[in-house]
Order: sequence, then C-alpha cells, then structure tokens
Amino acid sequence: MGFPSWASVLVALGASVITIAIGDFIYRKIARIPFKPGGKACLITGGSTGLGKALAIELAKVGADICIIARRVKELEAAAEEIKAHCINKSQQVVYISADVTSQKDVVRIFDEANVKLGRNPEFVCACAGASYPKFFLDHTLEDFEKLTNLNYLGQAYVAHQAAQRMRDSNMKNGKIVFVSSMLGMLSFAGWATYSPTKYAIRGLADTLRNELKRYNIGIHIFFPGGILSPGFDIENMTKPEVTKIIEGANTPQTSTECAQSLLKGLLAGEYMITTDFISEVLRCTVRGVSPTNNLILDWLMAVIGQPIGSGYALYMDYVSSYLFSLGISTI
Repeated sequence: MGFPSWASVLVALGASVITIAIGDFIYRKIARIPFKPGGKACLITGGSTGLGKALAIELAKVGADICIIARRVKELEAAAEEIKAHCINKSQQVVYISADVTSQKDVVRIFDEANVKLGRNPEFVCACAGASYPKFFLDHTLEDFEKLTNLNYLGQAYVAHQAAQRMRDSNMKNGKIVFVSSMLGMLSFAGWATYSPTKYAIRGLADTLRNELKRYNIGIHIFFPGGILSPGFDIENMTKPEVTKIIEGANTPQTSTECAQSLLKGLLAGEYMITTDFISEVLRCTVRGVSPTNNLILDWLMAVIGQPIGSGYALYMDYVSSYLFSLGISTI
C-alpha cells in the first residue's frame, strides 16, 4: 500500500527542507571566516563614547589591541583609561588619536599614526562615528544635509578606503571592516530626512565592498542597531518631532554595551548583516535583497512574515503623519 499523494508531497517537502538546511550549514561553515579578535589590532572611530567605546571594551576583554578615534582629547583620555581596565593581559595596547573623520587628511593621518602606535596596520576597523538631528525635511537648512552626509557617509567611506588600502598593501589575511548603519538604513519615516539617507548609503557601500574586496580576503560587515542610550541619543531627542516619536512607538533603546555585544556576537558568527533584536531581524530578512543570509530557512520564513507586517506598518505611518498634520500636531 503506497502513501497517499498528499503524504508524498509532505515527505518530499520535508526532505527538501532538510537538504537545504544541511547545505546551508555546510556552506556557512566553509564560507564564513571565524572572527578571532584576540591579539588583533583594532581601530574604532567614534571610540570615546557610546557604541564605539563599548565595542572597544568588549574587544579588550578578549585580548585585542585597541586604537580609538574621536575629536576631543579629554574624552579620549578618559575612555582609554576605562578600556585599559578591561584588558586581560599586560601586553595589550590601548592608544588613541584625536582626529576628524570628515577630513581626508585626518583620516590618512589616523592610519599613519595607528601603524606607528600599534606597530602594525589595523586588522579590524569599525566606523562608529556618526550623529543624527531629527527634524522635518523643510525645517532643515541646506547645510544640515551636507554636515550629516560628510559625517555619517563620507566619514565611514574615507575610513573604509584607507583601511582597505592598508590591508591590501600589507598583504593582510582576513582583515575586517565593519560599517555602522541603523534600523533607519532599512526603513524610514517622517523626521529622518538628513539621517536615514546616509544610513541607506552605507548599506549600498557595504554591499558593494562585500563583493569587491573578496579578492583581497577582506571581510565586510554591516551593523543595524536601533536606539542606543548614549549622549547622542539625548541630543537626538531634543529636536525629534512628535510624529516621529509616535511612529517609533514604545521602542526601548538598548545600552551601548548591549549593542556592542550584539555586534560582536554577529561578527563571531560571521554574519554580514548584523542586528540586535527580533524585530530588526525580521526587518533585515524583509529587505535583504541579494545579500547573504544568516540562516537560509529562517531568513525565508521571516521574510514571508515580514512582508505583510511591513505593508501594514507603512499604512500606519502614513495615517499617523497625515492625521497629526490635520490636527496641527507637527512639531515637538
């Protein structure tokens, strides 16, 4: 007695899923190069506060040498002392360089000085420097667009260019460059006209370099955090429009340490697109495009779930924006 036709379909489907899962597991084991930060020279821009400092501390805890970059010397000195307190051996180095990542000359100097201070070119580079000043599009000045583009996009592009150039020229094996985008690099709404486009641009740059720099064995990763409790978050809320707050809803920001731990966990797993929670993970799967999966089957399932949710959320955003405007509620 044979199986009924529906049972045969289920068996075939189950076998296909298992085969795909096994194939994906084997592929990830072969294709993903494990990140082992111990003993590596790690350079982090925006390293005196927030996510940058928290990531430096997490890397120091596993034996990395650290070079942090920011503009203010006093903040750098204080951050360096805090990072040193988390080092696990006396041979670890923690150094800092005062520089402006929007200056091309400063970015070149960063890598020249880092090479001298650390005794080698950085093997891991994370571009954390950035800022946001949420307002309505028409409330911004033209200078605001230039300022955020220079810092949030060009500041990361300059750093990545110098990092990749030094890694290539020194024949470095398995160098890593990490870009920091945002959940607002995967979706956007009212209030984020100067910030979100720069984070989308970072995604485009990371997608390009992930493919292009494979010839030099340079690994590219991109991080999509949500709100981060930091001095920058407090400044952000000073100008954030009411409609932006309502659309965001009860979004609980994470601490810098929590975000840094999520980033490091994703790096250790070899993930290309790294997120911090379930909601951003569903969003990643929904907008992933042709980027590598973190888990083929789970990514497919979450994309199926995320598409209708995303469509509903878009309707909600449009309703909130239009309704509040009709009531005259458009500012803080």
